[in-house]
Amino acid sequence: AGWFQINSAPDNTRMSASHAYLHPIMGSRPNLEIRTHSWVNRVAIEDGRAVAVEYLTPDLLTHAQVRARREVILSAGAIDTPKLLMLSGVGPGDHLREFGIETIVDSPGVGENLDDHVEGIVQWDAKKPMIRHSTQWWEIGVFATSQEGLDRPDLMMHYGSVPFDMNTARWGYPTTENGFCLTPNVCRGRSRGTVRLRSRDFRDRARVDPRYFTDPEGHDERVMAFGMRLARKIVSQPAMAEWAGQELAPGPDAQTDDELIDYMHKTHNTVYHPACSAHMGPDSDPLAVVDPRLRVRGVRCLRIADGSILPFLPAINPCITTMMIGEKCSDLLKEDARVGVEAVAPPAIA
Repeated sequence: AGWFQINSAPDNTRMSASHAYLHPIMGSRPNLEIRTHSWVNRVAIEDGRAVAVEYLTPDLLTHAQVRARREVILSAGAIDTPKLLMLSGVGPGDHLREFGIETIVDSPGVGENLDDHVEGIVQWDAKKPMIRHSTQWWEIGVFATSQEGLDRPDLMMHYGSVPFDMNTARWGYPTTENGFCLTPNVCRGRSRGTVRLRSRDFRDRARVDPRYFTDPEGHDERVMAFGMRLARKIVSQPAMAEWAGQELAPGPDAQTDDELIDYMHKTHNTVYHPACSAHMGPDSDPLAVVDPRLRVRGVRCLRIADGSILPFLPAINPCITTMMIGEKCSDLLKEDARVGVEAVAPPAIA
């Protein structure tokens, strides 16, 4: 248990990747141009090579194109990266044919293996006034193991000094303006989801099915139930008990595994860590979308640098892991450019 790391500058100002990497060099780098409010619709692939990115300009009328002198790098995230690959003709052939998209590379792993940290919530009314100002509302937490013998945590829990009733209130659970919660989440889950196209129109959102709590062994349900019971145990300790009033959700009547599982299925939430939907893997993995140098299999001069390439989620927030992927991608680009090697991955595996 302890404080979570907060991304900040040396003066303790909260920082995002954008503020840390882009803002300090905007206007001073001739090789950097940022086009905002633009909507990418596909990567243009000619003769097996990524040659351009096509996009809709901010007026929402004009279609434009940026040609690549060397490579195209997709960094659209675990939802939109597989969507753009499929719109560009790289993905499961049968799915692309549903929408009349020419299959350039039949890559069945695109949009598969979607992983996320699924979160539950145990919430209390507070006996005393809760803090109203904080660096962030989820600044402390717990990592734990749900069974003996594990070499790393399979459960993470946030503490929130605010009520978190987004999903509980809609099911009729009582809420409060002065409360706190513990939110256990399964940080080494086994359930896997999918990302699919809704249509061939790039303006349509992808069809995302996270398939939480669907692993056949019931592992994720078991870990979540353990986390809810652990949350209650923590709050029953003297230091917390003096603050805790009524348990609002799931409430004292939910005690058995079946009762807790029913509650978690109704009220669970994403921790906003989707990843792994265009995962990296060796030549022997038929679902691997990219190779160890982040090159998309079957397309020359196309790489991916975002959380979609992870084979599985780390047990922690993947923010720093994703920034590391960007750093590593820049190293790989420079290495290949220095020796004059074109970015060519081994072909997609049949």
